[in-house]
Amino acid sequence: MSFCRYCCQLIVRQIVTFIICLLLLNSNGFTQKLSLSDTTVYTIVEHPPEFPGGLGALKNYLQGNVRYPAEAQKVGIKGRVFVSFIVEKDGHIADVRVLRELGYGCDEEAVRVIKAMIRWKPGSQSGISGDVILRVKHNLPIFFGIDYTYYPRTTK
Repeated sequence: MSFCRYCCQLIVRQIVTFIICLLLLNSNGFTQKLSLSDTTVYTIVEHPPEFPGGLGALKNYLQGNVRYPAEAQKVGIKGRVFVSFIVEKDGHIADVRVLRELGYGCDEEAVRVIKAMIRWKPGSQSGISGDVILRVKHNLPIFFGIDYTYYPRTTK
């Protein structure tokens, strides 16, 4: 009986020693910490990025800055170019990409207008120590030959 008890105590000591060694080798322990240099791009966040002034201001910006390319006008092309971009932690626009092309110079014009935007209010997520500012991917349709009257819809 005492031999069995001795074996159990020895096994428990070895397991405890092994766990302590693992904890010492892994300075973070078993917890995951948020890195200050987090480069993850999120698509859904609690507080998404926002153009300064809201959707109405974004609509006005697009109406005032998008130029309908002459080539597209000549051919009579109308439609939307879907553009994807990242709103960085400081609000500037990066990694502008065309998701759905329209052609005839419309794609290049959409990219130009997005790249020329002023800094956005960056996206954030509530955390234990307050809001955490994140890099967020945003998609936006740019209209050519179509009135912006109905899109984006603004509510008051």
